[in-house]
Order: sequence, then C-alpha cells, then structure tokens
Amino acid sequence: MNRPITAIVVLAALVSGCTRGPRPEPPEPAPSPYLSGTIQIGRWGVGPIRAETFFESPRIRELFPRAKVEDGVIRIAEDETMAVITVEQDGQKILEIDDGVRYAPGTDDPLIGQVRAVGGPVRGPGGERLNLSWKDAGFDLSQCEIGSEHDANAMVCARSGDGQVTYVFAVPGWDSEEVPPISLLRAKAYLSQIVWTPPPPHRRS
Repeated sequence: MNRPITAIVVLAALVSGCTRGPRPEPPEPAPSPYLSGTIQIGRWGVGPIRAETFFESPRIRELFPRAKVEDGVIRIAEDETMAVITVEQDGQKILEIDDGVRYAPGTDDPLIGQVRAVGGPVRGPGGERLNLSWKDAGFDLSQCEIGSEHDANAMVCARSGDGQVTYVFAVPGWDSEEVPPISLLRAKAYLSQIVWTPPPPHRRS
C-alpha cells in the first residue's frame, strides 16, 4: 500500500503560485544497475528503479548487484504491517521499497510501491541530501502536513515541481498529531527520508 501523500502533493500544487516554483531537475539517467556513487531521485524514479519495476527481491538484486537485498516486514500502525524489500550497501541501509497495490499490465506480477531513501549517498530533485535541516530546505507550512502511520510525529512536505517526490522531516522530541511549532521545526527538524511514489503504469495500446 502507499502511505498517505496524495493530499500534501495536491496541496503543494495549489499553493505553488505563492511559494517557490518548479526547479530544474537533472535529466533522467539510464536505468542501468547501481554500483556506486550518488543515487539520484526524480519524478521518474530512484536510481535504476522505475514505476514498472517488479516487487521481487531477485529483480532488485539485479538493479543493485553489490548490495545486500532482503525481504522484510515492518509495522506501519499498531494493527498493520507491510512487506518491504531493503537495500543495504557498504554497511548502510539506503533504500526501503514498499509492497505496492499495482500489477504489471495483463499479469499478476506485483509492482513496487513507494521507495524510501533512508541513508547513503541519495540526492533529491533539487540536490537535497539526508539530514538537511527543515530551515535550509526552504519549505513553509503551506507545503507540509503532519505524518501518519509510519510517519507519525514527522512532517511530510512536497513541492509542486517535484512530481511524486515527498520529503519526511524528523522532529526530535515531538509526539503529537498536531503540526509542531515553527520554532521547533527551525531548531530541530531534519530530512530523514526522501520518498518517491510511482505513478500508475503506462497503458499499452
């Protein structure tokens, strides 16, 4: 399943006229296997991962041949779990790939859900790096909302020009369903995850 981001993406689009506009992003790289270096994230995907990538660990291993790729289960709510595939390289977990609700056209083969960049040399559409402060990221509250389920107590932000890419900011010490005070965000919030949600697969004619 996809953790809720649709509302914040739509909100970001609605307020784009009064906030920072779309920024140029690097061109889509060829989806060749990742060996080392920066993992670029854009509206097209995460590194070699695309919307049509199967949710199968053997396929993810083909895309990350030097990484440790494992199947797992995480708890996203008190009474709900989710299957995931994790990617670890050089001793660091870099990606968490969620089970999706989509299937390859005309088949029962599952496709990926959200892809979460959680560590390592990842870079967002505008050059964002993990651990970037909320203050330096350039968001305002009109582009953000408080997270839920696995993102509880975190701020989830989006820009209209970044497609289905969202930014999860951890807020140390915050435990509430309410939006934290902006003074706390400026003082403590930092980018803990960059999340890409795949669009529906293209229909074949």
